[in-house]
Amino acid sequence: MDNISWQDIRKVILDFLQQRLANNSNYKSETAKLEKAKEVGDLVAVNEAQQKLDELAKRFEFEAWMEDAAIRRISWLLIATHLSKGIHPSSKACNANYNTQVKPNTLGNFVSSSTVNVLPFDATGSAASLDIFGLLNQTVKNDITILQLIINNHPAVQEALSDDKNKSALYLENFQQLLRDNWSDAQASELNKQFFWPNSEETYLSQQEHNYRLLIPLHPSALCHLVYKKVQTRFSEENKNARELRRKKDVEHQPYFSFHELAVVRLGGSNAQNASQLIGSQMGRNFLLPSIPPKFKNSPFPMVGKQQETIFNHSLQGFCRFGFKLLFDMVEAPKNIVEERDDRKDAFVVILSLLLKFARHIQTTQPAGWSRDYSLDFHEKLWLDPQRAQLENEDAFKKQYEQGDWQQSLEKSFAKWVQNALKEKFKNIKQQFADPEFSEWRREFSAAVKASQRKREGIF
Repeated sequence: MDNISWQDIRKVILDFLQQRLANNSNYKSETAKLEKAKEVGDLVAVNEAQQKLDELAKRFEFEAWMEDAAIRRISWLLIATHLSKGIHPSSKACNANYNTQVKPNTLGNFVSSSTVNVLPFDATGSAASLDIFGLLNQTVKNDITILQLIINNHPAVQEALSDDKNKSALYLENFQQLLRDNWSDAQASELNKQFFWPNSEETYLSQQEHNYRLLIPLHPSALCHLVYKKVQTRFSEENKNARELRRKKDVEHQPYFSFHELAVVRLGGSNAQNASQLIGSQMGRNFLLPSIPPKFKNSPFPMVGKQQETIFNHSLQGFCRFGFKLLFDMVEAPKNIVEERDDRKDAFVVILSLLLKFARHIQTTQPAGWSRDYSLDFHEKLWLDPQRAQLENEDAFKKQYEQGDWQQSLEKSFAKWVQNALKEKFKNIKQQFADPEFSEWRREFSAAVKASQRKREGIF
């Protein structure tokens, strides 16, 4: 940066003005009229067109353009990184230049404007003043812009702005003023969103009054522009080629960017440049990354809560609902001893197979010792967490598991669960579901559990 002279900066400014003149629509139109008038030999038209071209050229002469830009039109321009107009294009609230703020050391894992080492500047204001921002963004050497030279107080800048030292000093001060936040006269707008933020957790919990800050969010156009450019790399030739190589064998694969589930919000209304220069360059499009809850795969099995005292509840009944439907249909059907016995057997086959499938799921997916932190009945812990008996400091658990007395308590819990389901379904005949049925359900469950244990012990 030290090898940049005022002549280097001046040349960049002069080239910029020549390019602006050449691209001026009126200048192009008058140039075309001049060429046509020369072809037909119309001297009057030639003189008129040449006079207008000379007048336009004077507007883009160095001293004239710089004075107009740095004195008159500069008041129409604002340079910032966070813009109020990004919230609403007609807002006249204050903006913020994050590049001039003291940045926090860290925000943990959060992505914010402080995550980026250098944020691009954005400009907002009258369309007639945005060419000033275009000049300031011109590169002098080694990707260093005039704006960066002004920020770094490079000694060559002032001399490059004008041959008149007084004017050049005033121009430089005005350009520097563009980069400063004027919070001494902070302004809000009724078009912006506002919300109250409690100053402490105690304020929020106790709902104290008059202990809040009124926050007015600004649109982080500089950060959003970096996100926009990163997303746009998916259309680059390099990215396209890398994607195509992934389909080929025996070639070196290259990484590529892919963005899924993007949303687009358009800012600035019909003319996005009314909001800001960067938003205009994006044609108003701002990409929104997915900000939705994760999609969890629903388990077909009931959940077991830590405060839950038993697995034999309505949730498990719902899981075994097809078996219970067969059981309920059997109770409602006309009595036939043979058919009744067969139907009841079929119902219990379904209920027990689903119940043991659920138990097997718990036994194989949960880590050994998981039941320590749960409130389940102890006999259910012994059944559903058998590997806990193999852990250290679980001698008491192992002893009770090996004694096997817990199985009787488990049988009773199962039988009571089925009995309660029947009594709730058939309240008018609930007295019929008594001890004989209770004992039969215990036997069915006992046989099924013992069979499943033999199968499990064979695996383990």
